[in-house]
Amino acid sequence: MTEITDTPAFEVINTRRLSFSPAQVFQAFTDPEQLQIWWGPEGFTNRFETFDLRVGGSWLFTMINENDREFPIVKEFIEVTPQRIIMKHIQPMHDFVMTITFQPGPDETTDLTWIMDFAPGQDDGLATFLHAANEQNFDRLEAHLNSL
Repeated sequence: MTEITDTPAFEVINTRRLSFSPAQVFQAFTDPEQLQIWWGPEGFTNRFETFDLRVGGSWLFTMINENDREFPIVKEFIEVTPQRIIMKHIQPMHDFVMTITFQPGPDETTDLTWIMDFAPGQDDGLATFLHAANEQNFDRLEAHLNSL
C-alpha cells in the first residue's frame, strides 16, 4: 500500500455544499460511466482504461484538453468508504494524496470536500491553478447531477 505523507509541502482544499444526498454524490464518483462525463476542469474529456475502486486498486485514465493534448493519469485507491475516498496520484510531476469526503448537510445536501496534500518538493505555485480547476470540477459535477 502507498504511504501517506504526514507533513505535506502544501495543501489545496475545496469545499462545496451540493443539493444532492451523500449517496447520490458518492454514486457519481463510484460509477465510472458517470465519472467519465464530469471529471476534470472545464474543457477536458476523459478516456478510462482501468477503474478498480477498492483499496489497492488502480485508476488509469487519460485527460484530454480542448487542444487534444493528452495527460495520462495514474492513481491508486488507499481508502474507499461511502464517507471518504483517498487516492494517491502516482506521477512524480504532481506527487499528492487526495482525500474526498462526503458529509451529510441539512435537508439531504452533501458537503463535499477535496483535500490535495502535496509531497515535499512540489511546486506550490500550482495551488491557485488547482483550486480554480477543482472549482470547475465541482461545477461539472453539479451540472451532471442536475441532468439526472
